[in-house]
Order: sequence, then structure tokens, then C-alpha cells
Amino acid sequence: MRTVFLLGCALLLFAAPMVAQQRDSSDHYLQRAHAARQERRIQQALNLFEQAIRFDTTHIEALKGMGEFALETRNYRQAVLAYNRWYALQPDNESIFRQMAELYFMLGKHREALDFTERWEKRHKDKPMHHIAGMCYYYLENYPYAINRLLYAIETDSSNAQTYYTIGRSYLEMERYKQAIPYYRKAVDLDTTNARYAYEMAMVYYSIPDDRNAIAMFELAAQRGWAQNADYFENLAYSYMNTRNFSKAAELLQHSLEKRPYSVSVTYALAEAFYKGGKYQEAIDNWDKVLQLDLNNARSLYMIGMSYQKMGQKDKGMALCDKAIEMDPSLSSLKQKKMDMGL
Repeated sequence: MRTVFLLGCALLLFAAPMVAQQRDSSDHYLQRAHAARQERRIQQALNLFEQAIRFDTTHIEALKGMGEFALETRNYRQAVLAYNRWYALQPDNESIFRQMAELYFMLGKHREALDFTERWEKRHKDKPMHHIAGMCYYYLENYPYAINRLLYAIETDSSNAQTYYTIGRSYLEMERYKQAIPYYRKAVDLDTTNARYAYEMAMVYYSIPDDRNAIAMFELAAQRGWAQNADYFENLAYSYMNTRNFSKAAELLQHSLEKRPYSVSVTYALAEAFYKGGKYQEAIDNWDKVLQLDLNNARSLYMIGMSYQKMGQKDKGMALCDKAIEMDPSLSSLKQKKMDMGL
């Protein structure tokens, strides 16, 4: 028994200098890391912080320094390593909570970020983390909570376009389009380079519907660099169609078809724009293209018949309409509606 005791004492006496030596080495690398950090030698500073921690994994100042600098320079792997080790050593240290909330938010771990915002706010009710909490609730699809926290966030920071955009987007996801508009408007005005904000606002106006404002926002989005692809031209065309500017709608739908030439829906819409604009032959030509792409599209055949009737070829047109109704009996309701309207 005495032998075991003496052996234990010997090990302690041997280990103490080793621990002290490791801390000295850790301190040495930590000092060098701070110097490199001040000189903005980022990768070297991170490597030196890692060296300091490697020599002493319980060195709080080294863990704190590495965590803060890694978070500042967006080197999240090192930040996670440092903060998790620091948190394991001091789970009740409130100074960790805010950094952990920010880190987990940046990593897209929204539940974990909310957990740390709650811990922080229990101890700092006068310094709530409304923005991060609101953004986390948004990404977790809890839109009422997101709106509530973000409304508080803009009371202290009214210059953050992302906050206004996220409130608007939350209302959009809840299909409360009119309530979304003022927040999209604020985001568009604050961030004058963001094309997405303008484009989404256009889609919100289109959904209300408010086509004149939708057109203005679609065009603003293009000015800010939004890609004028097939979907862009198609959506803008429908807004012009709803304002009865059929020639402009037809022009835009033709641009859409240049990028997506075999689209049945866009070809049909182009034919409809020509028809409503009184260009019946152009309408027939495009409904013929729809039939080439979709032989069973009875509605296109019916509208070809209507176009012929508009052109004065009543018998030919009626025959085509009757043939379309044979293909799809539900179209008889269109015929009855037009008869009731005296057409």
C-alpha cells in the first residue's frame, strides 16, 4: 500500500512540471497568435491559435481568442472547435451564449441558435437578440414568431433591408399579400441594388392583383440585373395582358418562346393575346402550334373555331367548335356562355 502511495506521489510530482510546461508553450503560441491577429495575418493567426489549444485544451483565453477571431473571419470550422470546447469547460459562462447563437445561425443550425438566444436573453432581458431569433423562426417556418421578433428588431435598427424583406416574405408565405407590400417596399428602397427584392415584390403585386405596380417592379428588377429569362418575360406579359395591353403582352410572350420554343402554355397564352388584341389569324397560327405539340388540346381547337367566326367565317368556325366539344364535352359550357352573351 505504501509503495502505491509513493508511486502516486511520484507521478504527481512528475506531471506537475509537464502541465506547467504545456501551459507555457500554450501561452507562447497564444501571444504569437494575438500578434498575427493584429497584423491581419489571418491564416497564420488561426494556425497559432490551434497550436496554443493543442498544447493546452483547457486554456480558456486561447479558446476564446480563437473563437472570436475565427467567427470574425468567417472560418467557422475553427470557431465551432473553439466555442464547443470553451462551452464544455464553462457551460454557465454567459459570455459564450451570444457568440454561440451567432455561430449556429451562420451555420444554418437554427434550433441550436434559438437555444442560445434564449439562454442569453434570460440573463440579459435588456439586450434581446431579436434579429437572429426572428431570422431563425423564419427559416424554421414559424412565420408569426418571425414577424413578431423582427418587428422588434427594426425598432432598434431601421436600416437593415434584410429584416424588412424577411417580414414581407413571412407575410407572403402566409398568403397575406397586402400586408407584405409595405415591408417589401422598404427593403427595395433601402437596398437599391437588390434585384430579388424588386422581383418578388412584383410577384406579390401580381398576386393581389395590382398589375400596374407589378409591371413597374418587374421592370425595376430588370434594371437592377434580374435575369430576363423565359419566366421573367412570361410573368411580365401576363401583367400586361391583365391591363389589356395585348400587343405588349404578345411581344413579351414571343421573347419567352424564343427561350422556351416548345412551351404549350406560353404558346397558348400568345394565341390568347393575339385573339384579345383582334389579330385573329396570328391567334389561329399559334393555336395550330399548340395542336402540333398537343393533339388532344380541344380548347385550342375550340378557340380556332372562335377566331374563324370573328373573321366572318361563321360556318367553318362553328364546325370546329362542335368538333372540339366532341373531343371535350366540358367545352359546351363555353359555347353556352357565348350564346348567352349574344356572341
